[in-house]
Amino acid sequence: MRRIITTTLLLLSIAVVAQSQKGQLTQSEAVHLAEKFIARNGYTDLPADRTKLTYESIEWEENVDKMLELRQDTLERRAYGFRTGRKGGEPGWTIVFRFKHPTYRQMRTNGRAVTMNLDGSKPRVEHVDFILKYATKL
Repeated sequence: MRRIITTTLLLLSIAVVAQSQKGQLTQSEAVHLAEKFIARNGYTDLPADRTKLTYESIEWEENVDKMLELRQDTLERRAYGFRTGRKGGEPGWTIVFRFKHPTYRQMRTNGRAVTMNLDGSKPRVEHVDFILKYATKL
């Protein structure tokens, strides 16, 4: 009887772990998703997809053309690095991009980060600069 209970508990534990990992992105999948996200939102030299724009938390730009003009070509197309976790210690991914034409203040030490949940949901560009040395370089 003990063996049956132990075996059943072991199988249930394995099932719970497998289910919790289902849908989680790998690091390379998260990087690919973030690269598509910044391009679609107009941060690279590629045209933005106006039908799928995501606003940053501090963007109040009523004029979409002006907002996209400010974003255009500010980040490199390819991700620089990554971190596991989101801002505030939440589970997820942080994918970091270098500025394409950094200002003196930004130099080459800062970039911008796209954060998302472990499954890739709720991606967003964080509005504060990200210090590149805190990312694992790709």
